[in-house]
Amino acid sequence: MIGKTMSVDAVVAEITKDTVFYDESCGGVTISGGEPLMQPSFLIALLEACGELDLHRTVDTSGYADTQALLKTATCTELFLYDLKHMDPEKHYRFTGVSNEKILTNLKHLSRQGAEIVIRFPVIPGFNSDAENIDQTGAFVSSLPGISRVNLLPYHCAAVAKYKNLGLNFKTADIQQPSREYLESIARRLKNYHLEVKIGG
Repeated sequence: MIGKTMSVDAVVAEITKDTVFYDESCGGVTISGGEPLMQPSFLIALLEACGELDLHRTVDTSGYADTQALLKTATCTELFLYDLKHMDPEKHYRFTGVSNEKILTNLKHLSRQGAEIVIRFPVIPGFNSDAENIDQTGAFVSSLPGISRVNLLPYHCAAVAKYKNLGLNFKTADIQQPSREYLESIARRLKNYHLEVKIGG
């Protein structure tokens, strides 16, 4: 089974099975994907239902979403994990298939609304780990109100098996996973922008 259609009530029923663990760990619910904001009505209804259960709610997003849906989601979410892959619009488009304009604009709107946001920066050697992009990312994030945390996510090849099962070619299999020393050098550079940087999710 790869997936199945579920109602909000059915998802909430699954969530409540682990309530005891949330209580003990002070944890909550993280909704990711894919992109959860591709289904904004369902997402908002699920977040509101989790709010009625007094559960902490986190949304993991690429930021490539309808702005109004994103801002409405912010009214029923405690935390956003927000991906920033590249600051250069042309390189972003070349490697992801979409421009980063909407992503950066949405992040500005979200921060100005007062949402709690942690930036997640996937470190991909040869794509976004050069000094220029790191500095542009640091300058941009530090300019936004209320955002001070960045998580560096090291590139890995965990999807190779999935691509193989689908009969697809994994085009970035030759990219090496960045070393701890490499990640620490990026962290130091970002800290120059008065950001709190953590290596890992």
